[in-house]
Amino acid sequence: MASNRPNKKPASRQSTRSSSGRVGNLQNKRQRFEEAGKFPLKKVVIVVSVVIVLAVVGVATRSIVQASKQASSGVQVTSQTSVPASAASAQSGGTIDMTPIDLAVAGDTASFSVADVQKATLASLTYKRNTPMPGEWQSITGGSLPLISYVAPSGNLVVATSFCEPCKSIAFHIEGNTLVCNTCFTKWDLNTLQGISGGCTSFPPQPLQAQNQNGTIIVNTGDLEKWAPRI
Repeated sequence: MASNRPNKKPASRQSTRSSSGRVGNLQNKRQRFEEAGKFPLKKVVIVVSVVIVLAVVGVATRSIVQASKQASSGVQVTSQTSVPASAASAQSGGTIDMTPIDLAVAGDTASFSVADVQKATLASLTYKRNTPMPGEWQSITGGSLPLISYVAPSGNLVVATSFCEPCKSIAFHIEGNTLVCNTCFTKWDLNTLQGISGGCTSFPPQPLQAQNQNGTIIVNTGDLEKWAPRI
């Protein structure tokens, strides 16, 4: 006699398929969850690279601005676009050495003549400080602050301390349109005092604030008294 019992195998297969589906869904959810929690390394690398590039650009921009400020610190004394003696030295392969000129001190000002600088081309001046020079510089300079002055190709008269601190030099000369340290032979642009070559490019003579009063350059002695080495 035929059995009327229902066949339960299809229900078993349906249950298996349903269980497999739930497992598959759980695995998919777990995979999505794990991927969502992964550290986005590629994105971080890209962001860090962009930050580094921006930092480098920022440093370069600050250097250019600093060089521009150095150039503008000079006193405009002429509209000339080249220094005749400097150009002549470049053509002949020669150099222009420092020539001493007088520095007059009265009260809180020190002064010298534009004409004297133009005649010397590269002038050296000496300011006797009341305040002792810092550290070993007292013995190196004998307590005096050496200064340098010249008319740059831009027409600006530059007044600066005559120091290249790393090599302890106080003497310079001009070659073409560059200022050169006599000790380490580092070269700086005459207009900007921006380093061109050598080991001390970050330590050019430091420009000083000055005023041109009818052909006389005036410097505040307070600035000369408070000078300190950069290293």
